[in-house]
Amino acid sequence: MQYLIVFLSISLLVGCPNGSDSNVERNSYPGTGGGAFLPDYAIRFNLNPAGLSLNDNSIRQEQSLDFTKIGTQGSVITNDAMEWSCVLDNHTELMWEVKSAIGKGSINDADYSYSWFRSSDADFEGHGVAENGGICIDSSHCDTEKFTLVMNQLNWCGYNDWRLPTRLELQSIVNYSHDVPAIETAFFPYTQNDYYWTADIDIDDLDSAWMVNFLYGNIQGNLTRMPRAVRLVRNSRVE
Repeated sequence: MQYLIVFLSISLLVGCPNGSDSNVERNSYPGTGGGAFLPDYAIRFNLNPAGLSLNDNSIRQEQSLDFTKIGTQGSVITNDAMEWSCVLDNHTELMWEVKSAIGKGSINDADYSYSWFRSSDADFEGHGVAENGGICIDSSHCDTEKFTLVMNQLNWCGYNDWRLPTRLELQSIVNYSHDVPAIETAFFPYTQNDYYWTADIDIDDLDSAWMVNFLYGNIQGNLTRMPRAVRLVRNSRVE
């Protein structure tokens, strides 16, 4: 029995994403991310790093998150501002789309969902294509590629280089001291307790892509035809 328990424990650990390069290479096809994080940046993965108490872990999570609100034209605004369109992560220097209130008719309404789609799918041998399979205001733009295209045409927050995040990038804004949703809602209002698409295809199942669940912060793969939420990102730092 003890050998069975050890085997199951090892299996669980091996199967859990840990942010290492080997894990990424084994479980996901490279997305269109912006490269490596800053050298001094640590990915916030662990539900309870170093066996900390719940209170200590909560403090650690809060201290590792540092965000700035960005206005509609891309300028920094005060963190007590009541309206903003993007958020800058001061650790990763990634800029994130902020969703609009549900029911307001905005192109990026928080309640809209999208199928995962990439028209240049030669790398995936015909897999990973689920065009316009989501639910949004414009039924002809209800997949991840077309939503990204529209946001870039709009120059959201003054920029036209928005993209889907990799799963490591998206998980970097999870706050594991929060749940339902597991994110800083003071900066990311209207976040749904649901899965958000990443740019990474699951190489073990080319009909699936990786998602991050903002209910509790876990990640898993799902069929690309399933409608899921999207939060776009861009690189704000100069390489």
